[in-house]
Amino acid sequence: METVGVGIIGVGGMGAHHAAVLDALAGVSVRAIADPDGPNASAVSARTGARIDTDPFALIVAPDVDAVVVASPDETHADYTIAAVQHGVPTLCEKPLATSAEHGWRVVDAELAAGRRLVQLGFMREYDPAHRQVRDQLPGLGEIDHVRAFHRNANRVPRPLDQIVGQSMVHDVHTLRHFTGAEVSWVRASGSGASGDSFRHVIALCGLTSGAHATLEFDDGGFAYEVGVEVLARSGDVLTGPPVRPVLRHRGSTEVRLGTDWFGWFTDAYRIQDEAWIASIRAGSCVGPSTWDGAAAQVVVDAIMESLASGRTVGVVVPDRPALYR
Repeated sequence: METVGVGIIGVGGMGAHHAAVLDALAGVSVRAIADPDGPNASAVSARTGARIDTDPFALIVAPDVDAVVVASPDETHADYTIAAVQHGVPTLCEKPLATSAEHGWRVVDAELAAGRRLVQLGFMREYDPAHRQVRDQLPGLGEIDHVRAFHRNANRVPRPLDQIVGQSMVHDVHTLRHFTGAEVSWVRASGSGASGDSFRHVIALCGLTSGAHATLEFDDGGFAYEVGVEVLARSGDVLTGPPVRPVLRHRGSTEVRLGTDWFGWFTDAYRIQDEAWIASIRAGSCVGPSTWDGAAAQVVVDAIMESLASGRTVGVVVPDRPALYR
């Protein structure tokens, strides 16, 4: 395939970022975009030269579109991704795969029916250099006993609880599964800093099928954007290092700016992810986080939400992984 023609469904913040990254790659053409927000669509069209389609389902089957990015609102991800799978179109779907485990398994079933992997899910931390460095050290450290993942956002406006857990903590759930190779077997979650029906801070204690434990910590109104993970194993401990930032020394103090947005923190991860996706399309072999990863993570998200509502420990059951995803 000389040039990969890409269509993007949803060009708000995340979709527009994908458009910019893909437009800068050699041998890639952003050919079509679909977004009901006129100014967003017009701005991305002007930058990339892509046409504006009014119907996302028509974009998926357009003859000049070889692959699709789904970056529309969360509740639409499953339907658009299923349509792409049924038409054999390679897809990069932003997380979450769906807004419930039930809908996530629908996407898995569609891909199983197709008989091949077509979807890469946007858990971009798999491609983040800091997370990769931690994972690369794990084989020499023996059995994992505990994983701690922390995630701080700098949101100024309180978000609904389903967004905090389903849009943000879902990344930490995937990191936990990716690093350990185990599934979550139970969760107990609690929140503090109440704001209406939501919380500023959420913590989830998880048990794993391997016998290990994990702690997922999330703060939605912090002073900066910051993400990290630490793994305690039998022969040692490994954690992500601080990002490379200049050290400012003035007015009798030392200052290191962390920043307040995830684009700056994960710029390299998004670029490497999109490059890997395009390379997999050329190779005809899907790579990276799968629809199975998305559905399994959503099972845990649903359990965290249930635990927050009930105050109880909630059991988690993930079915056996099909051969397609092994």
